[in-house]
Amino acid sequence: MQVDINIGSKRKGLKDFTRLVLSFFFCLVCLAFYQNTRLYWSGVLDGIINKSFFLLVIHHLGFAALSALFLAFLFNFLERIKPDLGFKTIAMILLILLVSEGLLTNYYVSYYEILGVGVIDRIQNNDAVKVLYATPIVMLGCSLLLFLFYRLTTNIYRLINRMYPFTIILFSLFLATLISRKNPINENKTQYLVYHQAQSFLDFNKYEGSVEYPLLKELDPPNELADYFTLGTKKPNLVFIVIDGAGSDFVGEKAVYKEFMPYLNSLLNESLYWPHFLSNTGESVASIPSIIGSLPFGESGFTNTASKINRETLFGLLKNNGYQTSFNYGGNSSLDNLGKFLFEEQVDLLVSRKAYGPSFSQQEPDAAGISLGYPDGELFRKWNEDFQSTYRPRLDVFLTLSTKNPFNIPEDEKYRSEVENILNSEGLTSRNRRLIKKNDEIFASLLYADEAIKTFMEQYRRKAEFQNTIFVITGSHNLTDLPQTDYLGRYKVPLIIYSPLLKEPARIGSLVAHTDILPSITGLLYSKYDLAIPKNVSWLGDGLVHQGFFKEEKIIPLYRHKGNIQEFIEGNHCVSGSSLYEIGADLSLFNPKNEDNEKKIKEEFKRFKAINSYVTRENKLLPGAMDEKIALEDPESKSDMVWINSVFNSDDYDKAYTTARDLAIEGKRERALLLCEHILEEVPGHADTEILMGRIHAWNKEYTQAATILEKTIKKYPVYADGYSALLDVYFWADTNYKVADVKALIRKNRIENEELLLKIKRAEEKMKKEQTLFDSGNLGFLDFEDDIYE
Repeated sequence: MQVDINIGSKRKGLKDFTRLVLSFFFCLVCLAFYQNTRLYWSGVLDGIINKSFFLLVIHHLGFAALSALFLAFLFNFLERIKPDLGFKTIAMILLILLVSEGLLTNYYVSYYEILGVGVIDRIQNNDAVKVLYATPIVMLGCSLLLFLFYRLTTNIYRLINRMYPFTIILFSLFLATLISRKNPINENKTQYLVYHQAQSFLDFNKYEGSVEYPLLKELDPPNELADYFTLGTKKPNLVFIVIDGAGSDFVGEKAVYKEFMPYLNSLLNESLYWPHFLSNTGESVASIPSIIGSLPFGESGFTNTASKINRETLFGLLKNNGYQTSFNYGGNSSLDNLGKFLFEEQVDLLVSRKAYGPSFSQQEPDAAGISLGYPDGELFRKWNEDFQSTYRPRLDVFLTLSTKNPFNIPEDEKYRSEVENILNSEGLTSRNRRLIKKNDEIFASLLYADEAIKTFMEQYRRKAEFQNTIFVITGSHNLTDLPQTDYLGRYKVPLIIYSPLLKEPARIGSLVAHTDILPSITGLLYSKYDLAIPKNVSWLGDGLVHQGFFKEEKIIPLYRHKGNIQEFIEGNHCVSGSSLYEIGADLSLFNPKNEDNEKKIKEEFKRFKAINSYVTRENKLLPGAMDEKIALEDPESKSDMVWINSVFNSDDYDKAYTTARDLAIEGKRERALLLCEHILEEVPGHADTEILMGRIHAWNKEYTQAATILEKTIKKYPVYADGYSALLDVYFWADTNYKVADVKALIRKNRIENEELLLKIKRAEEKMKKEQTLFDSGNLGFLDFEDDIYE
């Protein structure tokens, strides 16, 4: 009988490859168990086998599937060249990946952070280099585990034979992991490192300058605007009205549809007016940081940046100079993280959808049954009803929404009838007439918004504050629901500054943008008052007034929408995509007569995009806030974040609230408070979470802290019954029922009809009566007994 002397070098097949991949996956599961065990022993996690463990196993499965997909081709190729070569090569690659995962996991459980971009610097600048000392042990352990699991998978041949084509299964598993959210605690550490290193390497628009803060400049406040005003001894009030979608097509000396916003157009002859004005963005919420902060955009709009960025805005600057600040909106301020941005700005009063009571009516829902919120008339009525005169100057900012799709306004038929009347008048071209008729809901909403602003201005005119108020009126962007003439169309908006303090109306021809408003307002106030201003700023703009139409070298970056900075202006040239245009006197675009500067302007555009990404990603707008940086480096803060990621793995913060509530009910109040704080960092307007925090402090008998939280809550959400209910409980338990009268008055003022609140008010009043009776009779010793009964 002939003996096969090459049996040891027999070609390996798909079954052997599958056993190797399965062994690799089982080793990853062991590493997941090791990670959670270490974190549990460190007191970071409350258990080992939990939700985060299973999510990590799923993501390890996806990583194993992805690795197998790529390595299967290499395995087959090498096996054809030489038997067993593919098997040994793949085994070595998988072992390297295991060792990498082991070392990265060891780093994570030691320092509570995951390594990505800058891994070399991170290791060199910290004690993390000690983690590398474990390499031999990790390599030995991974080798033994891989060998052991390979031996144990011998008996699964039959199961593998019954499977569908293995590559399809691997691909399906990988796709399944893509839709699940990843946090550092449940993410494959090697995949995270490789992905972020590759992303950094392939970033061809990376900032490579040597200046750490490339937008930083010394503030020299422009004072040209002061020439148009006669300011008094008292700082003026400022009112900003940002009208969603109100572009220069509707308001302006050359507006095509000026009949639909007659009041705003009438203000042009009584105001400072900029006919060549641009929004820096093509979105409503994204316009607020440009107007208020002259800020860059980041990748998805400044309000959507992942972490807080040091900046100097009008809110902060004026608040530091004694102003009372407010932001007023009829919609959901949580959208696009607007509420988070305003919370970071420490705005004194944020009025959004949750602040409106039953006396206010929401706009009609759209086809999906969703209402945008409260229309413009209700927005201004709410502010007017809540208005209280104060000795402090005011900054009130309004963002409207009635001119936003789906354009559902009150008294819709009335305004559509007005549209019809305008259509029957002369002066419209046949094209515009067809466009208006086809989109009558849009033009009806413009008429409604214009009338709402007119009513607001007339009501404000009757206030004593009117004579010392400056009104800044602009559009967020030009409506994109109607056709635009060119690439600049969506950015063309009016700017009107109206005030009794104006010396005379004026038309200012400078080509400027939203980002120029903040420098000019700062300069205006600084020219007259002892205004405390920062030494350095990182504002994109430089002022609203300059000589001539164009200012050479002036740049105006334009953010079309999320992840899309497509247009850029320098001087009298505009880049859109890869094309260069010259800007005409009416902001029209045409091919340049001279293309000598094309390369320079496009390089400047590329540089801006790199800087925009760098300063918002790395927090390099302004230096400072070292305390926050230290807090981020604090191991205790990092370990808290690890625990939070272990119990919350979603973008649904309502689910996070439910988890926090369940933890509090289970008696884990410190953990519940920690999760509540995280929720409010991400969604500052989450009222239920604020109420839960107040209740937890009350359950801990920290009544003063609980009352402070809940008193602020009912001020922010004056029509939300749960806040009053929690506060009444705190007053009752703390034996401060004398405060209930004020709460009762607020409940009546806001027309809250709630049986539970009435019972709690009655409970407090009865207890006070009994206390008074006992006091009058001298039997105060019974009070403790009574308290026990009520609790």
